[in-house]
Amino acid sequence: MLFLVITMQIEEKKVNEEKSALIKHKGSLNDLVGLINELMAWIEDNNVEVSGLPFAIYYTFPQKREDIFVYDVGVPVKGDVLGNDRIAVGSVPEHTVLYCKYKGNHSKIKSAYNEMVDFVNNNSYDVVGSPREVYHNLQDTVDNSELITEIQFPVINMS
Repeated sequence: MLFLVITMQIEEKKVNEEKSALIKHKGSLNDLVGLINELMAWIEDNNVEVSGLPFAIYYTFPQKREDIFVYDVGVPVKGDVLGNDRIAVGSVPEHTVLYCKYKGNHSKIKSAYNEMVDFVNNNSYDVVGSPREVYHNLQDTVDNSELITEIQFPVINMS
């Protein structure tokens, strides 16, 4: 099997307020690693301190074509940071998420999303924002079978 949900038990946690440098993108998911590398190069060129792992927030899912995605690619940062025409800097307030960790090729990640949706539907949660993937490693650093991605759904508990 090409995938494994590392944390079969979906868990709830608080995510602290976080300032991030972001690139907004509309296009293929194949652009993801290049966008993260672009962001990391900007961070290095501008001596910005990184305070967390790279991530993507997905606003749309593909309908018929692979290249129709709208998503942000970001990296948490510290200090007074100014963006530019390409890179925005903003903060997300503290919030609650449901999360699980997925290991393996991203072509099979839909199964983990399905488990998350089932959990939300069966446990009195309401999803209040777009899903976020936090990348513990990237395709250009490990084999696809070794990718580790934390999937987060921002939620409120309705019980």
